[in-house]
Amino acid sequence: MSAGSKVDVGLIVKLAVWSLIVGAILYWLDLSPGDVYSWVGDKLNGLWQWTVGNGLNYMLLGATIVVPVYILLRLKAGLKRPPKS
Repeated sequence: MSAGSKVDVGLIVKLAVWSLIVGAILYWLDLSPGDVYSWVGDKLNGLWQWTVGNGLNYMLLGATIVVPVYILLRLKAGLKRPPKS
């Protein structure tokens, strides 16, 4: 928490109201907290599997273009600077 934020009654009431609203929506959709956590876990697992599998290959392929272009642009910017006096 940052130094300027503090927990007061208004914040607790807001959190309680939002919790009630979200809980009602989840009930209406016939979802349990376990369903939500399971869905989030499945999505994170899928993202991890993609990253370790194909994603890493695509990242390395993109790096073969991006890194040299970045280096060239940095060198070009360094040559344009006037010398310090």
